[in-house]
Amino acid sequence: MDQQTQPVQISFGEQNCRCVSNIVFNKRHVFAVGTWNVKKYNEIFVNEYLELEQKIVQLYRIPINGLVEKIISKKEQLYIIYIDPQQRKTKLCCIELADNGRYQVNFDLLYEGLTNIICPEDDPIIYLSSNKSIIQFDLNKQSFDNIIDDNDLYNLCEQDPHHKNLFVRSQNNYLCIQDTREKKVTKFKAHSLQILDIDFNPNKQYYLITGGEDCLAKVWDIRKTQYAIKSFEDLQNSVLQAKFNKFHDQLVSLSFDDGTISLYNITSVSSVPQLNKEDDYLVKQYDEHEDSIYGLSWSRGTAWVLASIGYSGHMIINTVPTTEKYKILL
Repeated sequence: MDQQTQPVQISFGEQNCRCVSNIVFNKRHVFAVGTWNVKKYNEIFVNEYLELEQKIVQLYRIPINGLVEKIISKKEQLYIIYIDPQQRKTKLCCIELADNGRYQVNFDLLYEGLTNIICPEDDPIIYLSSNKSIIQFDLNKQSFDNIIDDNDLYNLCEQDPHHKNLFVRSQNNYLCIQDTREKKVTKFKAHSLQILDIDFNPNKQYYLITGGEDCLAKVWDIRKTQYAIKSFEDLQNSVLQAKFNKFHDQLVSLSFDDGTISLYNITSVSSVPQLNKEDDYLVKQYDEHEDSIYGLSWSRGTAWVLASIGYSGHMIINTVPTTEKYKILL
């Protein structure tokens, strides 16, 4: 095994963790991790993976007043969804990162039912999705606009990066597709048990992947919802995370509740022209974690770095095998 494929690990002590998120810092490999401790304080750690030196260094250590559910970055700003353990309510916090480990809290407010923050790149708009509504917030004008409001309860929400009016939400084991310009909602059964993750293909329009409690991951063309265009059916555990590589969408990573990660090449349903009839295949399985992997994030620096966080508080950096890089690049 070559040096580039060796895993690099950092531990955050005896702290539980459920999320890791990439941060756009030029072409650096920077990730934010949030802790999930019910009976003690919580923190956000911002760390950088130094690929040449094969080590991870801490850039920021930020206290937070609750259990961190999700971290989304937009340039120097971190938007954090967390649960206040005393009030047992969801809150939204915005932290702006400055130089030399300094930061400031821009706001920290109650937002019941908040499930996701969607931050399109190079756009002054962010979207706040709750279990009932989607609100558009203009950062320049500091104005809110309620673009979807429902009586039904929803779990996950993602926006199609190619069509800003198109949102996909989950309702237990169903997917619901809605264009904000229309009132019609397309709803279909995607899994037999709860959907745990949704991720849009960054390079191919209308394509997304879902992972579920039913030990399945599926790729969908949301224009044709009668069946999945690809299904990973040989899996043995619940799929907690399913993520497209942001540079090469034929690479897909899946994380499981047994502490493993599987990296696949799925050229057949990617944006890459299929020059031959080679089947999709498992590139590699990573097994360094000892417990459930709730957080999985590709680096925004280059295509080959993947960060994962186990529930016990260990972040591990893995890389795409060199042989697979050559197959893609050559």
